[in-house]
Amino acid sequence: MIKIDVNLSSRPFVNNRKFFLITLSLLILLSCVSYWNVFRYRSVHSRRGQVKRLLTQNQAQIERLEKEQQEIMARLQKPETGEFLDLVDYINRLIQQRTFSWTRLLNDLETLTPANLQIVSIRPQLVGQEIGIEIIANGRSTHDYIEFISHLESSGKFYNVNPIYEDISKSPGLVGRLINVSVRYKGQT
Repeated sequence: MIKIDVNLSSRPFVNNRKFFLITLSLLILLSCVSYWNVFRYRSVHSRRGQVKRLLTQNQAQIERLEKEQQEIMARLQKPETGEFLDLVDYINRLIQQRTFSWTRLLNDLETLTPANLQIVSIRPQLVGQEIGIEIIANGRSTHDYIEFISHLESSGKFYNVNPIYEDISKSPGLVGRLINVSVRYKGQT
């Protein structure tokens, strides 16, 4: 017997199962993404409210502290406190000079100084709240100075390394060139 596929219905049967599965999975994915977006929106919105509250609190605190500062400065600007403030500033500078650690500075410089360079003088200076140091060194060649300055800059303990001058040494006992370098030292903090 011969088998022939014949459809006797008026409309042929179309299997839409695959289409419905794909559509359902896309709808589920879309609903998940929408839920995630709504969740993120609500969390960001609530965080925004918290940040606004903190910002207003901080601004109020800043204004209060500025008023306190103005009141304190008004009390300190009296003529009789001017001499006292100058004395306090002078004593604070003396204390900072007294607490300067020469041992730490010399150890730091010892590790950074090249072999062909000798340090002639070191002079610390207080510049505001920072410690400035003027270093005069003697070396045989310009390469020694460049190496010394690059060691100072890359050490992390010295910054604002500025060569002031370089001069051919005419002093007895000093061979080569003198260099004067101004640096800021943060090894004390």
